[in-house]
Amino acid sequence: MKLLIVRHGKTDWNKEKRAAGLTDIKLNKEGEEQAEVLRDKLKDTHIDVIISSPLIRAVRTAEIINENHNLDILIDEDLIERNLGIYEGQPNEQEIFNEIRYYTKNVPVEKGEDCKTYTKRVFNFLDKVIDEYKDKADTVLIVSHGFFLRSANWYFNGLPTEPEEVIRIKNCQIDEYNV
Repeated sequence: MKLLIVRHGKTDWNKEKRAAGLTDIKLNKEGEEQAEVLRDKLKDTHIDVIISSPLIRAVRTAEIINENHNLDILIDEDLIERNLGIYEGQPNEQEIFNEIRYYTKNVPVEKGEDCKTYTKRVFNFLDKVIDEYKDKADTVLIVSHGFFLRSANWYFNGLPTEPEEVIRIKNCQIDEYNV
């Protein structure tokens, strides 16, 4: 089975370099266009299942990709972005924001999720999807968020160690894993 894991298209908060986390921000024009490019790139890719985060930026990205596949989009709360607590809406270039990205540092996030708690949620979701679809589907498309893609990378390639390099995730980035 193949997992295709996609980050949603760009939002105004991405453009403004603000941390969205659980804030439900819609795609902007550029984000819609990024999703259309991804739709065209995946046009001839056989997809059996599409699962999306419930946040509107992810759902809209999934809808655009799905225009060539006409599948039911499954919404799963476990795909929601990391709760960034007091950092929601803050400039994501602040030093503390960089610190909360590190798995090895696992900096607590007031009113939010630390990195290890979020990563555990992602790992549990991936275990569930692989178990549920490994004998039923050839390709599962998952549409989520930057922290999800970063954690999925750790799931398949191992947890980071010191010194840790933060993986930067682009809008509409697609990562592919064979399981």
